[in-house]
This record gives sequence, structure tokens and C-alpha cells, in this order.
Amino acid sequence: MLDYLLAEKNFASLKQYVVFLNDLPTSLQEINRFSDSIARSGYTLLPRPDSQALTQVARDNAVCWRAIGITVPCLGKVSARTLEEVSGFIRQFQVIVSVSANRRSAISAIDPLQFAVVRSTGWGNAPRANIIDVLRELYARLERCQNAVTDFKVQVTQLEASIHSIFIRFIESLTLPLSTEGPMSKIEAYYTLGRIGLPGMDYDPGQPYPQWQRRQMAEAHMDRLNDLYRQVSTAVGNLSDFCYRWTYMLDEAKQSLATHHPHQTMMRAKASMPLITGSLNEVKSMSDQLLKMARVF
Repeated sequence: MLDYLLAEKNFASLKQYVVFLNDLPTSLQEINRFSDSIARSGYTLLPRPDSQALTQVARDNAVCWRAIGITVPCLGKVSARTLEEVSGFIRQFQVIVSVSANRRSAISAIDPLQFAVVRSTGWGNAPRANIIDVLRELYARLERCQNAVTDFKVQVTQLEASIHSIFIRFIESLTLPLSTEGPMSKIEAYYTLGRIGLPGMDYDPGQPYPQWQRRQMAEAHMDRLNDLYRQVSTAVGNLSDFCYRWTYMLDEAKQSLATHHPHQTMMRAKASMPLITGSLNEVKSMSDQLLKMARVF
């Protein structure tokens, strides 16, 4: 498994991004007051950062982040449980077939009540009249897990959309001139003339910094903002790839289960059933990683 797809730094970057946006509205209010003051002085301002859109994105992202915080541990547990059910069935199937008196018999001759997963309370009212019923139910459980992963990917995609559609435009707007009358960028004007800073930058605009130092800080903080953009872009890309790989491996396990039919001999099923374990082992690795990441929230 490619561990970097679910590295802890991915979640840390996304968390930092969400916190930055949550803290941004206060700075945007100061920016608007400063911009209004400059406009009243007779300067023609270029479009300022869209505070309304950024504030709405901050709210939406906070909700999305909380949803991800709930989804991650739940999804990890569901995936791990489903994996154990299917893996446990395969292990028992191999034992049952190995001791069968006639391995040329069809698998439909196997009593489904021999399997622990069928006898468990978690089986509920699921069909269990024959071995094919059991295989279909396990297929359905893998599919439900797959759908849950897809829902998780939707949450990640919501974050991704705001990063590329809103956040990058905000960053780019800070590098543009404040007004048509001069080349000074917005970020430099905010730091030097407006005594305004970006949140989360360990910077107190009220301190008596000299102008040259404020300009240096404006440049350094823009670099940090661009770094944050690159980090969160990489993080959501990796998480999307993680979800894609996860759904792919679950689908592979489902299709392997679906190849078995009532007339298949025990001997053939004994040879083909273990082929599913490769996909399941990778799913287990991904489930374990997700449960580990749950501590970040």
C-alpha cells in the first residue's frame, strides 16, 4: 500500500487550511475598512478579495471538516468489520472444503450454518438458505462499504473544489496592485499602510515594525500562503487517490466473489476463493491507516 496517500501530514495540512479560513473573516473586515478608506481618498481600487465568498467557503469547509472527522473513524471501523467477515468466511470455507469427503461435489452442498459469520447476531435477517445466499450477502456488504468510501470521497471533493476555485483566487488577488495609481501589491499595502496581517502567521500588526520589515513579512507570508495552497492541493489529491484505490480493491473483491456459482465444484472453489485475499489484505491496510488517522481529529 502507498502509505503517502494517507500520510498524517495530509490531514494536518487540511486542518491548517480550514483553521486559516475560519480565522480569515476578521482580517477581511479590516481589509474592507482599509480599502474603503483608500477609495474615499480618491484612489481607484482594483477588485479586492471577495470577503463574502471567502466567509461562506470558511463556513462550508468547517462543516465539511467536522463531517470528515465523523466519517473517518466510522468508515475505518465499518471497513475493518466487513473485511473480517469476508476473510473469516474464506478461512472457514478452505477448512470445510479441505476435509470434504468428495471435493468434486458442488459448493451448493455446503451447509451455510457451518460459517461463524452466518451464525453471528450481525447476520440479522440476511438470507442464508444456501452458500450462494451467503456469497451474495458478503458481496452486498462489500458494496455498502464501497458506497461509504464513495461518500467520503464526495466530502474530500467539496474541500478540493473550494481550494481551487476560491482559495487560489484569494491568493492571486493579494499579489495584484491595490489601485490603478501605483504598483504596490495589495498584500504589501495591507501590511505597510493598513497595518493588517493574515491570520495564523505569528504576526502582530500593532507592533512598531519599520516599513522595510513589514514589506519583508508581507512577502514571507505570501510564500507561506502559497506553500499552504500546494500542501492542501497535494493532500486532497492524495486522499482522492486513496479513495479511488480503496473502491477499486473492494470492487475487485466483489467481482471475485461473484464468479462463484451453485454448480462450481468444491475443488475449483478451493483454488479460486483465496484469490480474493490479495484485495482484502490491501483493504485491511487501508482500514488500519484510516483508524490511525482518526486520532488527528
